Amino acid sequence: MKTQTPLSKNHLTKLVERGFVLQNQLLVLQAEFAGIKDQLKAEALTRAGEHIPLSDKKSEGDQWIATGKDCECRIVFPAPKIKTDLDPLEPDFKTIKALTGDHFRSLFHRVVSYEPQDKKTFRDDVSRFLAESAATQLLDLCTSPSEPKAVWKALPKPAKGKSA
Repeated sequence: MKTQTPLSKNHLTKLVERGFVLQNQLLVLQAEFAGIKDQLKAEALTRAGEHIPLSDKKSEGDQWIATGKDCECRIVFPAPKIKTDLDPLEPDFKTIKALTGDHFRSLFHRVVSYEPQDKKTFRDDVSRFLAESAATQLLDLCTSPSEPKAVWKALPKPAKGKSA
């Protein structure tokens, strides 16, 4: 490992002060950014007729795309998550059973349920215990997306000499 010469007190002070200024600027920008995302999500909800299916065949749900001059924003609406377990003691269970009728056993089966030992350290524990490929696959199987999110990306610049 490369050894580093300690920073001078003056340089260290400047780094700390600049970091503090940047942190405060980021807080302001994050608040503005959150407001923009909220406004775009709200707009997307009012434009349900403009939603299109997600382009990733593995993902269920739809999206609304708003474009700017050199960018776009996709408001992604994941499909509602399928509940992974149903509690027979919950009031909805009787309704579920009644709705499925003779097909209940074709649609559901009784299982023993497992949950992570510690949800806060689960990712680290998986990475510690398993090889990288197995850890990645396990985490894919044990996680699920939820809240809509805004995703920005740069659009390709038009070729010179071509009009849009």
